[in-house]
Amino acid sequence: MSASTTKALSLGIVAAVWAAISHLLKVNLQLWPVIVGLGCFVGAGGGVMGLQRSILGTISGVIWAALYIAIAAALGRQEILDALVLGAAVFGMVYQARWVPLLSYSAGAIIGAATYLAMGFRTFAMNGAIRVAIALAIGCVLGIAAERVAEMLGKMRVVPAMSNRS
Repeated sequence: MSASTTKALSLGIVAAVWAAISHLLKVNLQLWPVIVGLGCFVGAGGGVMGLQRSILGTISGVIWAALYIAIAAALGRQEILDALVLGAAVFGMVYQARWVPLLSYSAGAIIGAATYLAMGFRTFAMNGAIRVAIALAIGCVLGIAAERVAEMLGKMRVVPAMSNRS
């Protein structure tokens, strides 16, 4: 089996397993942010470093988005001020990499913020932010699980067909 097939199969397996677990156990998290987190893990390059970068990056994005919502609400949600606050938050998501190397996955921060904003919160809600951060982190951890599944799949040997038996 090729490396790309193994990767695709292992990612598909962990996504399906998580979906089944979350549905059967009625986990109070939406499924799509978990898949977003899984994508961030893959985008961060995988491995332990990819796990650290994707989790920290996406969670920092949730924090920046929560700050944006809180500040914009405090300023009265005026369009121009709202746009400026959003611009400042995106600046912060990218600029933080200069000071904290583990926050260097700027795409993850922006994706984490977008995920939080896509949940439709118009005022800051700590519970909502935590739920989004947990869902994103679960997705990132599923990436490591997929790598382990890929390793196991790579070690499997196909048994030759026993076509000579009568």
